[in-house]
Amino acid sequence: MKNNNSKPLYPDKYYAQLLFYAKSDLEWAKSKLERITYFYHKPCFEARECVEKSLKAFLEASGKAAPELHSLRTLIDLCGQRDKEFLRLRSKCMNLQSYQHEARYPELPIYDFTLEMANKAVAIATEIYEFVERKIVQIQQRHEDSKD
Repeated sequence: MKNNNSKPLYPDKYYAQLLFYAKSDLEWAKSKLERITYFYHKPCFEARECVEKSLKAFLEASGKAAPELHSLRTLIDLCGQRDKEFLRLRSKCMNLQSYQHEARYPELPIYDFTLEMANKAVAIATEIYEFVERKIVQIQQRHEDSKD
């Protein structure tokens, strides 16, 4: 959905708003990777945020209210209850889980974020975002088919 100025239109439905923000987080993470030379914690955090919002978008689109929590483990398990295919993404979510805290606060004794970590985080976020986007399209198609 784009208007004449190529700006994305802000969606009406909550699940679509979550997906809109997830895409924004992902695009920021990608753009930061293209421009930064050291602050790799930022794309790690943005990638993690993308996944959290993506999973919540799926839950909302599938008819389950997204909980007000930040645990990717819990969110992926809830998605897996709705669609078993999500469970294959569990280990990837666990890879990003620590970025909720570690990438935001300087509590580690050393700064150990690397370009490889950031690239991996963004790749995982991209995979999960695209997976969720496809799943939501399937939900929308089933909903449209049931109207006929």
